[in-house]
Parts: sequence; C-alpha cells; structure tokens
Amino acid sequence: MADWKKYYEEHLVTMPEAASIITSGDAIWLGSSLSIPYDFMDALADRYEDLSDITLMGNMYLSPVKVLFDPTYKKTFHTISFFPNVFERMSADMGIVDLHSAPFGSLLDTVTKVYKANVVAVEVCPPDADGYCNVGLLGTNYTPNIMKMDCITKHIAVINSFQPVASGNDELTRIHISRFDCIVENHHDIPALPVSAPTEFDKIIAGQIMPYINDGDTIQIGMGGLGNQIAYDLMSKKDLHVFTEIGTDAMIDLVEAGVVKDIKMGGAFGSKELYEWLGKHGDVVTLLDVFDVIMPEAVAKVDNIVAINSTFMVDITGQACSEAQGTKQYSAVGGSFGFLAGAPHAKNGRSFLCLRSTYTDKVGVAHSNIVSKLPAGSIVTTPRYLPQYIVTEYGVADVYLRTNKDRIKALVAIAHPDFKDQVKQEAIDLGLIFEDDF
Repeated sequence: MADWKKYYEEHLVTMPEAASIITSGDAIWLGSSLSIPYDFMDALADRYEDLSDITLMGNMYLSPVKVLFDPTYKKTFHTISFFPNVFERMSADMGIVDLHSAPFGSLLDTVTKVYKANVVAVEVCPPDADGYCNVGLLGTNYTPNIMKMDCITKHIAVINSFQPVASGNDELTRIHISRFDCIVENHHDIPALPVSAPTEFDKIIAGQIMPYINDGDTIQIGMGGLGNQIAYDLMSKKDLHVFTEIGTDAMIDLVEAGVVKDIKMGGAFGSKELYEWLGKHGDVVTLLDVFDVIMPEAVAKVDNIVAINSTFMVDITGQACSEAQGTKQYSAVGGSFGFLAGAPHAKNGRSFLCLRSTYTDKVGVAHSNIVSKLPAGSIVTTPRYLPQYIVTEYGVADVYLRTNKDRIKALVAIAHPDFKDQVKQEAIDLGLIFEDDF
C-alpha cells in the first residue's frame, strides 16, 4: 500500500471506539501474555451490559483485567486460558476463567474451529517506514497463522511502542497495517517476569542431566528455577545451540560466554533486560513459527536435540502429571508433549522429564512423587509410552520403550529413600511386579 500513513490515520480510533466494533456472539483471539491488549479488554468489559456470548481467548495473562476477577462479567464473557499464569489460576478458583488443556500444536484448530474465532485483537509495534508492524516477541505465537484464516473478519491493532521487536522471517514477524480494520494507539510499559532462583533440588536434578549433554548439542529448556540452573551448568559445555518454545533470561549469559552459538525459538518471556538484549541480537536469535518448534515432527528433525521438561508426579509405569496437582490444574500441556514425543525420534535425540522425589502437604507431611498408582482424578499429561529419561534428585531412569517391569524397577530406583520400599511393596501388592523380579 503506497499511502499507508493515510490508511493509518483514517482507521485510527479511541479505545472505546475499538471496543464498540465487537458485537454479541464474537469470539476474540487476544494473543499471548506480552501481546494481549489489556486496556482493550477493560474497555470491552465496560460494555458488558450491551453484549452477550463473547468468547475471549489468550494465555499467560500479566494484568488483573476486569473480566478475570469480577463475576459480574461472567454472564457476558467466556474467558478461556490455554496456559494459565497466576492471575488465571486465581480467577479459575473463583469459577471465572475456563482453563483449557491440549498440546499447543492443536491451538490453531481450537481457536478457529472449536471456538470459531472471528476477531483478532492484539498489541503490535508501531509500523515501520513501509507500514509493517512487528508482532513482538510473543506475537509469533499463533497470531500470524490465525490472522490468515478466512474466519477472521475483524482485525484490531493496538499500537504500543514499548513492544519488544521480534527478529526472524518477515512473513512471520511483520503484519502490514492495512491488514487491520481498526487501529488504536496505547503506549505503555511491558510487564516483566521475575527470574526464578533455582532451589537446591533444581541444582541436584540439573547435575543429574549434565553427563547426558555433549558439546555441540541442541538444547530445549523451559522457564523457572530448573531451566535457569541447567543454563548455569551448561557453562561447562561448548558449541551448543538452543531450539526452544520460549527463550528466557538464562540464555543471555550462555550466548555472551560463547557457549551457545544460536537461538531458535517460538517466543520469549522474562525480564526487560531480556527483551532489550533480544532486540539487539538478531544475528544470533531467530523467531520461528511456533508450529515449526513444538510439533513432534519438527522436533524430530533437529539432530542432537536434548529436550528437558518438568512434571509434578509420575506413576511407576511412567504416566506423568505435568499440568495439575491432583484434580487442580496449575498450568497446561503447552509444548512439552511435542518435545517429549519428537526428541527420541531425532538423530541422537534425548528427552528428560524432571521432578522432585517428594512433596509436602499442607500439614507438613511428606509424600512420594513417584507412586504405585496415581490419586483418583489425577490429570495425566504425558502417556507412559512417551518419556525417555525420568529424573529425580536420586538418579535417572531410562524408561523408553521398556516393559512394565523394567519401568517399575527403574522408577523405584530413583524414588526417595524414605519411600522406595513402600512404592516397591505397593507395586507387588497390586500384582504389577513380583519380589523375585527385583
């Protein structure tokens, strides 16, 4: 478009005006965490008496917007989170947010076919000299793919000059301003995520994995204390590569030290320092279409991939509960399924599923996280045939493609010493294995 600036001015509206184009029955894709237009959501909430049957879809909310914490809005808005942060967890406890659970590889179909999105409303960077808006560091998470769908009939851009710029393929990271029907300017600082300090358990578990990582490997790690500790321990390696769903602060030091040569990721989430650093290192960092990162077939194409993920509890056959503690959902499947399914099929690929050997309940009593059978109602994220290596602070169990008895023996061996005999005896009592098998 030759005169995109004229188009911009003609379609520039206020936030209430942008919210006014939403009509009853609309289903809105709002993006992921950094790219969610929180002020637009609040402006839309103010219209709750005029609207009905509105579906809001996003994940990892970083602001306590009105629809999350006031049940008044629940009759109008069906708010769905595909991966909850602390705000969504609190809201779900109030019966407001509806938590979703499916591998992120299914999200495009979930948004466009199941919940029939017809609106995209996201924050993007200001247009460049040619009228293209960079989608931001988490804008590549599904938004470009959803924007291409014929079902999307309303396109709202909230322009924010503080959005961190994404580096990568122009087709993926840029959207022309003329693709938007409605433009709002709303410049504000971007929320940051505090860096999680590793626990002593994280340090021990990371140490268990290090012997399995070789110079030249490609690493996938997640957010949190364990991921940060693994990154710290990787300082002893060289010529590494990163291929991951979400880039984190831990990767800065690895690149600066020359340990990591390049980073390919589906997005980034962390501190302001991380966002600034990524914006200056487009020569090292590449944003990929998230489907080229988290689908099992994409992971399987990455030689020497080492995928490291966490879980809460496993049973002695290898089933893992990674998104919920009992019946209470804490997170979601995310991209972990794709990495666990894909890594073992890659050339020299390895996958690790990590957990603490015990947890302590509300009254201070310790329990094993390796159990003979899962508690009633437990939500299984990972089927038993997917994990390759399961790791606790007491060792590494190779359970991939093993028989039931071999899995049981391997997992009993890495249980906490205080519970090892109990778990073993329970397995015998259940008829899953016999005493002379050990």
